[in-house]
Amino acid sequence: ATAALLASSAAAGVVGALAAHRLRARPAARRPRGGLTARHAVTDEADLSMDVLRTKYAASIKAIREGGADLLDDQDDDYLLRFAVEHGDDTAAALKNLSQVVGWRKREGKKIVEAAAKAVEQALAGGKWDNAPVFAAAPHSEKIGKYLTSDQIVVVTLPAGDLCSCIRASAIDDKAMMDEVSVDELKEFFIYAREINNTVANMRSKASGKLVRLLAANDLTNVSKFPDDRFQKALTESSKDATTYYPGLAGPTVILNLPGIVRLLVSFLTPLFPGAVQQRIKFARGPMAYLTNLSDALKEPTKTQFVGDLEAVLAA
Repeated sequence: ATAALLASSAAAGVVGALAAHRLRARPAARRPRGGLTARHAVTDEADLSMDVLRTKYAASIKAIREGGADLLDDQDDDYLLRFAVEHGDDTAAALKNLSQVVGWRKREGKKIVEAAAKAVEQALAGGKWDNAPVFAAAPHSEKIGKYLTSDQIVVVTLPAGDLCSCIRASAIDDKAMMDEVSVDELKEFFIYAREINNTVANMRSKASGKLVRLLAANDLTNVSKFPDDRFQKALTESSKDATTYYPGLAGPTVILNLPGIVRLLVSFLTPLFPGAVQQRIKFARGPMAYLTNLSDALKEPTKTQFVGDLEAVLAA
């Protein structure tokens, strides 16, 4: 199960929007990519202050705005900042990515983008976050909602302000879910969740003056089998799409509570990973293992302990 889950662990953050946001603010970063070339990562940024990043990437933002003038409407520099952070001084790559994002949001992704925007507006209408309209508007939520609840996935806010999507892999009945849901339907659900996360992260970034990231924590406690191939396909493909459509959003992934024999394998293989990959993926034991139900991470006093433990892992 582990290799497949590690391969798809970056997708964990896609799911989490549907569990619990609070409009409090903070940092974000950037992540490198797999492939032939590793991109500059949000995690490479020593200072995630928006003012500092605007100054640091001023030339890149200007170049993206000039080169992509025909693609842009009224997007401000903060919108372009995530492209600049994602691609560094590679303006050609940033412009290609901008074209992909704008095209998707106006065409294939338009329905998801509009549904998410309306859901966030409704979620905040009462003065504090109400997740009910967010989940109700999620594609295929009437089916997927039976399998992905706060017992499987939650989102917490870390002290620094980042969002962290937490998944308990062993609690997901992936086979039963995939017998009822198609790969494409689950992908739509995941991308909608990432759109919600992205919207909240951008709001918090403006409110706090810190670039807010979406992190992922994947708990492998009691995982004893490979995930369903269809579930893995939906995770992998939605993760790839999310990386393209939401540049400069993803932060590190934490893999928690690996089974014993796998820990030995990982300790042997990790030094072989490129440095950027090692920086993005962290392994630890403890956090989440003491939670009988993952939803306890949303309730005090467990929430404070859990969030503190995650912070310690990320800082290690």
